[in-house]
Amino acid sequence: MQSVSLDEVQIAAFAAYLKQTAGIQPFDFCARSEGFIYPERDRPGALETFFFACAHQFGFWILAEDRWDKPMVARIDGRDLKGSDFLFRACTRACQADPSAFSPATLAARTNGQLSDLFRDDAGINPLPMWPEHLALIRGYADWFAARRETPADALRRVQAAPKPLFALLEILAEIPGYAEDPLQKKAMLLAIVLENRPERFLRVTDPESAVPIIDYHLQRSALRTGLVRVDDPSLRRKLVAREVLSRTEEELIRAATYDAVGRLMARTGLSAAAVDWFFFQNRTRCPETTEPDCPACPVQAICARETQLFQPVFRTTAY
Repeated sequence: MQSVSLDEVQIAAFAAYLKQTAGIQPFDFCARSEGFIYPERDRPGALETFFFACAHQFGFWILAEDRWDKPMVARIDGRDLKGSDFLFRACTRACQADPSAFSPATLAARTNGQLSDLFRDDAGINPLPMWPEHLALIRGYADWFAARRETPADALRRVQAAPKPLFALLEILAEIPGYAEDPLQKKAMLLAIVLENRPERFLRVTDPESAVPIIDYHLQRSALRTGLVRVDDPSLRRKLVAREVLSRTEEELIRAATYDAVGRLMARTGLSAAAVDWFFFQNRTRCPETTEPDCPACPVQAICARETQLFQPVFRTTAY
């Protein structure tokens, strides 16, 4: 018996639902006025900010005694924000103060303390749970661009001149620290959909077939709870329910199965990676980590397996 498997009946049901549901669209990652979480349209430095910020979308939770304890939440500029939103806000704040804040040259010139200060909360503390890993990736990222005497804008110009721009972008990002560590390319594909869907249209995609699924921990939780991915091994199920740290092998099994499930949804519905990702990302508010799921408010309650006791893999990684 396989320890983790795909449920073809559930995948078919979700594909049918997504195909017939109007309004499933990608998110544009843009503020409507003066930017708070995301930079507003045409903000100088926005391109460099997103190149940097997407590389740091990982590890926003607290571990205690080998169990997931709670999400990272911190107050920044008067608002309590969870990890991903906190990091985007911190980057937007720095970009608004200095459009060159995330150019590789500026990053290279900053001390470790100055880099940490970019992410200070209202108490003056950097709350990122994996800050040493963030710092190492910042240094590697700046060095990569310096060694090639390039900027993110230069890299994007090369990408846009390629016959397959999306493929070319993913190929370049597979070399850059902050993106290179993940064979499933979650953060790289996140950057791609940001650049494509921002109103500036930084990336013009002519090869949508090059897209890959974006698999973070929210999507893995959704896949497990909805039954798209089934866990048949009793020991592994127990660990997921108890929110215990998993081994690398156990985490890879679940994440790979989720990747395959979402890939099948994309293929069967014709929806983009961005649209499928945004649908499931929105559902995190109805099926959260810290409180009981609000099943009556969920648009897929009729087809969901309601495995609400299951949790995403608890595994420290810079991939997501």
